[in-house]
Amino acid sequence: MKYLFTVMIFISILNFDCRAESAEKAGGPVPAEHSPEERFIIRIPGKEEIPAPVETNPEEDIEPTEAMQPPEKEKNSQEETKIEPLPTVDEKEPVSQDKTFSPEIPKDDLPQDEKNKDEEETVITPTRTKQLLKNVGSSISIITQKDIESSKAPLLLDVLRQVPGLEVTRTQGIGGTTSLFIRGASAAQTLVFVDGVQMNSPTTGAFNFANLTTDNIERVEILRGPQSTLYGSEAMGGVINIITKKGTGDTKVILGTEYGMHDTYRETVHVSGGKERFDYSMGASYLKTHGISAASSGSEKDGYENFTGSARLGWNFLDNGRVDTTVRGSHSDFEYDAFVYGVGAVDDPDRRQTTDEILFSTKVHKTFFDLWTPSFLVSVNDTELKGLDPTDESGEFRIPTRVWRLEHQSDFTLFDIDTVTLGYEYEVQEGENAGKFDKTFWNNALFFQNQIKLFESLTWTAGLRYDDYSTFGNNLTYRTTASYNNEKIGTRFHGSWGKGFRAPGLNELFFPFFGNPDLNPEESKGWDFGVEKEILKDKLSMDVTYFENDFTNLITAAIQPDGSFLAENVAKAASEGIEMTLTYKPSTRLSLTGTYTYTETRDRDEDRQLPRRPRNRATLGINTQPLTKLNMTVTGVMVRDRIDSDGKEMDNYWTVNQITRYDITKLMAAYVRFENLFDYDYEEVTGFGTLGFTAYGGLEFKF
Repeated sequence: MKYLFTVMIFISILNFDCRAESAEKAGGPVPAEHSPEERFIIRIPGKEEIPAPVETNPEEDIEPTEAMQPPEKEKNSQEETKIEPLPTVDEKEPVSQDKTFSPEIPKDDLPQDEKNKDEEETVITPTRTKQLLKNVGSSISIITQKDIESSKAPLLLDVLRQVPGLEVTRTQGIGGTTSLFIRGASAAQTLVFVDGVQMNSPTTGAFNFANLTTDNIERVEILRGPQSTLYGSEAMGGVINIITKKGTGDTKVILGTEYGMHDTYRETVHVSGGKERFDYSMGASYLKTHGISAASSGSEKDGYENFTGSARLGWNFLDNGRVDTTVRGSHSDFEYDAFVYGVGAVDDPDRRQTTDEILFSTKVHKTFFDLWTPSFLVSVNDTELKGLDPTDESGEFRIPTRVWRLEHQSDFTLFDIDTVTLGYEYEVQEGENAGKFDKTFWNNALFFQNQIKLFESLTWTAGLRYDDYSTFGNNLTYRTTASYNNEKIGTRFHGSWGKGFRAPGLNELFFPFFGNPDLNPEESKGWDFGVEKEILKDKLSMDVTYFENDFTNLITAAIQPDGSFLAENVAKAASEGIEMTLTYKPSTRLSLTGTYTYTETRDRDEDRQLPRRPRNRATLGINTQPLTKLNMTVTGVMVRDRIDSDGKEMDNYWTVNQITRYDITKLMAAYVRFENLFDYDYEEVTGFGTLGFTAYGGLEFKF
C-alpha cells in the first residue's frame, strides 16, 4: 500500500482537463499512420484504436502497401478514403481483424467487409464474451496483427517483451527455454491459450514460449491479475489468449524469405481468403540458425531448427451460427549444453532436445431469439519432448503429455444491459516423465458471471467458479471488476479484485523422491486500480495502474529429516507495484509509446525478492514514416534490479532493436532488422549466453 499515496496524487493531477490540440496541416493527402508501438498499451477507448478514412487527393499517386495502414479520418470528415490497401494484406481491414473472435469464445461473427470501421474496439478474453474495451475493468494489453507483422519477429516472445507488467527470460539464443512472469507470478501461474487450446504442460504447469512462432497469429490479449474465476487453474497471475488469423476476401498469398547473422534463415508462406459462408487461413514457416553457445563460458555453437504449420477454417451457417476449426503443428530441434551443479552451464556438443506438438480445436456457436447464445468447444494439445545424448544417459528422456477439454458456455442477454454467462468444463491431463511415472487426472468445473451496464458509463462484473479435481478435491474462486468512463474529462477508472489458484502438476504429485500426492492447490488473491487519461485529444494519453497480489500455499521442495526433498505447500509470497503507459502521437507520421513497471516482490519465508522478477522495467517504442514507402521502428527494453534463485544479483541490461522497411512495389517489400543494436553484453539467465548485435535482411512478396 505504500505506493497508493503516489497513485492518488497522480489521479488528482490527471483530472485536470488539458485538451489542447495541435492544428493539422492543411492541404494534400495525409500519409497513412503506421505505429506498431501502440500494440503494448491499455488504450483509451474510442480515441486512437480504429483508423478511419481521410480525404485524399486523387491526383497524387500513392501506392498502398503493407507498411501503410488506412489513414485516420480528419475531424468532422465523413468522406470515405480513396486509398485502397493491397488485397493481399490482411491488415487492410484493421477493425474486423481486431474484432475476429477466438475459437475460445467466438461471438457474433460478421463478414469482415460488412463491419463498420468506426466501431469501437472490442475484446473477448476479460469476460469470455464480446465486450467494448472501454467497459472492461480488468488490466489488459492488446497485440494486433499489425503489431506482429511490423515487428518482423519470428517468435512471439520477442513481441511480448514490450508489454507492461510482463517479464520474459530466455536461456541462451533462439530456441532456449523461455519463461514468462506477470506481476511477480511464476511461469506456471500464467495460463496460455491458442484458439481455445490450453498450452500449459501437465508435468511442469508452465508453457515454454521458445517454439511459438508468429505464423498465422492475428491477435494476442494479455490479462493481468487473478483470472481463475473464468479460466481455472494456472490463471493466478494472468491469461495470455492467442488468436489465429481468420481469412477474408479473395485468395491472398504472401511469401517471405529472410537471412541473417549466425547463418540464420527463415522462409514463410501464408494463404488466406473467405466468402460469406466459408473462410480459411493457412501458413507455414521454416526457421534455422547455427546459434550461439548455450553456456556463456563456452565456444561450441548450439543450433536451432523449427518447422511450423497452421490452419484455421471457418463456416457460417443459419444466419448467425459459426464453426471454427484450428489445427497447428510444430517440430523443433534444439541443441543445448549440460548443467553441472556448482559450476553452471558447460559446453556439451552432443545434447539435443526435440519438441513435437499438435494442437486441435473446434468451436461451434449460434444465437437464438437474440437472447441465448450456446457454444461448445473441443480441444486437444498433444506434445512430446525428447532428450537425445549418445554419450550421456542422463541426457536421454521422453516426456509425452496430452490435455483435452470439453467446454459448454451459454450467454443470456437480458434487457440490453445485463449479460449472464453460465459454463461447464471437463478437462483431462495426461503425462509421462522418462519412464518414472504415467499418470492422468481430471477436473470438472462450473462457472457463472454477470455483467451489468449502468448509466451508460459504469460497467460491473462479478463471477464465481467451482472446480472439482480428482487429485486434491474442490476449489472455489471469485472475481469482480468495474469500469467507469467519464468522457467529459477524458478519464476512465478501472479496477478488479479476485482469487486465483493453481492445481499441482504431475511432477509435483508423482515424481519419484520428490512428488507428494497430498498436495493442495496454490492460491492467490489480488486487486488493482487504474486510471486512463486523455491529456491531449487524439495526441497524448496515459494509463497508470496500481496492483497487489498475495500468494499462499506455494509448492516448494522442503528438506526432510533424512536430508531428502519433498514437495510441500509451505511457501508464501507477495507482489505490489505500478504499471504506467504513455502514448504520444504528434502526427500521423510519428508515434511514441513508453511503458514503465515497478514490481516489488517478496518471498516471505526467505524474506527476499523473488528470483528473476525485476524491480524496474521500462520500454520505449518509436515509429516514423518519413516517406510514403519507408517505415522505421525503434524499440528499447531496460531491465534492472533482479536476483537469481541463489540470491545473487543478476545483470542489469538494456537492448535496442531497429527495423526499416521499404515497399519497392505494390507486390514486393524489403526490410532490415537489427537486434541488440549497440551490442550490449548481458545474461538474461545467469550462466547462459545471449545474442549480441545481430542483423537480418528479408524480402516479402504478395500475390
